[in-house]
Amino acid sequence: MSCEDCVSRREFLGKTTLAVAGAAALAAGCGDGQFGPTTLVASTDTALSVKVASVPALATVGQLVRVGPASAYVAVKRTGAASFAAIRVICTHEGCETNIQASNIFVCPCHNSRYDSDGKVTKQPDGGGSATNLPTIAAKYDAATDTLTIG
Repeated sequence: MSCEDCVSRREFLGKTTLAVAGAAALAAGCGDGQFGPTTLVASTDTALSVKVASVPALATVGQLVRVGPASAYVAVKRTGAASFAAIRVICTHEGCETNIQASNIFVCPCHNSRYDSDGKVTKQPDGGGSATNLPTIAAKYDAATDTLTIG
């Protein structure tokens, strides 16, 4: 049997290896290989300090407010005259950043998990899976300097 366009075994294996290596390099250059949102990891190594007077919404007891740089992923609410609660805003289902709604709840835009203003799960994610309560972070208020230290 004659074959003018046939490829030898050695040539076939060489081309296949190059194709696989090229596909792997392309996949590596296109992100982490995951579809959907990237899991957000918030640093807990550094304390965040906030002048309470500089965040007018913190004057209202019970009002959730994002504080610090976006990369801090922290919300705070005043719980009393000189007490505050800090909550991590990363959904515990798949690590998406939650949004604070006007109704003072956290909602995950990825799978619609919902949390009350204390970070407690009120609705599990759409499509299965489960979420746990949002983690709280230590918050210490110094009334003399009007400084809230988180973390």
